[in-house]
Amino acid sequence: MQTKSIFTVFAGFVTLMLSGFFFYEVLLKSYFSKLMESMGDCVIKEPPFLPMIVAHLCFTILLWIILNANNVNSFMGGIQKSWLPVLLIMVWYDAWLFTFMPQMTLQIGIIDVLTNGLCTLLAAGVMGWVMGQFKS
Repeated sequence: MQTKSIFTVFAGFVTLMLSGFFFYEVLLKSYFSKLMESMGDCVIKEPPFLPMIVAHLCFTILLWIILNANNVNSFMGGIQKSWLPVLLIMVWYDAWLFTFMPQMTLQIGIIDVLTNGLCTLLAAGVMGWVMGQFKS
């Protein structure tokens, strides 16, 4: 049981890190760079790596709790059992950004929710698949 949990969290963590890098640093880099430039000195240009690791680790543990409680054992099961909490968390986070970031627009919020949601649901799917690889 312990091995299953460790592998599941690790798989989700790696998926979040790689998919986040792909979307935010490759596909949408220029789009989000313009937003960051408009914020001037109020934002860190290169985010520190350790807090990013802690954030992704916390989120994968939260996903693991949801998936484990629902006895998920497949890729689609991971997505199906986590899409609503993921959507609510992403909307909550971006809605919160509107309270202190004057540069935030509805377009940026929608793109961020969709991108973060996609990365997280992909991680939930991978985690569900990994959970299915272990015998109960």
